[in-house]
Amino acid sequence: MCGQRDLFGDLDETIQGQVTFGDTSKVLFKGKGNIPIKLKNGDHSYIVDVYYVPAIKQNLVSIGQLLEKGYTLFMKNCHLTITDYNGRLIAYVKMSKNRMFPLNIQYDAAKCLSAITNSEEWLWHLRLGHLNFISLKMLASKKMVKGMPHIDHPDEVCESCVLSKHHISSFANEVNWKAKKPLDLVHIDVCGPIKPMSNGQNKYFLTFIDDFSRKTWIYFLKRKSEVLNCFKNFKAMVEKQSGWIH
Repeated sequence: MCGQRDLFGDLDETIQGQVTFGDTSKVLFKGKGNIPIKLKNGDHSYIVDVYYVPAIKQNLVSIGQLLEKGYTLFMKNCHLTITDYNGRLIAYVKMSKNRMFPLNIQYDAAKCLSAITNSEEWLWHLRLGHLNFISLKMLASKKMVKGMPHIDHPDEVCESCVLSKHHISSFANEVNWKAKKPLDLVHIDVCGPIKPMSNGQNKYFLTFIDDFSRKTWIYFLKRKSEVLNCFKNFKAMVEKQSGWIH
């Protein structure tokens, strides 16, 4: 919950209702949105599904919702550690004198950048969908476009035009090398997180596809960090069943 309207990157004010606190008191929330933040490593992220509650003076983060979203919380020696589902450290907070855990989160204000060109030639080039300058000069000389001035070919190169004309190699119709026997080549892929979760509260699934037989094994995972152990179990199983040891 957040009481500062200007912190929200986007806010849906059609979502409104009441929030009940531990002392049974109730306050109104007047919207739901996302708050942009800057991480310790400089990356940008969002705190999502935040209620806008004008009446509160301190922003609050729900431990229950963090657990529901797959975060891990560990408390020891008056410190709180929060890690995500990949085991990456999100926060390490020392308990305050009033037994609270204040999070020092850096708000990341949204920025809008404006690109301006003072060149008439480039302006018309952009207006007409990056039309080449020979055609632009012809349009101007024959007065085929109302208000278009005389166009000279500039010395600069349009980066967007250069990139769009790059040659792209097509994908091969078939690979040059294929597996000659089972387990010569196994394709592995991880998919997720998936919403909603499965009935078993799994967010991910891991697939192993044998290139020779196309036999497929599927494993359901609660966390992405389980992939390595799952791979070890799969390797041990197929080696035992096939008698193949690498």
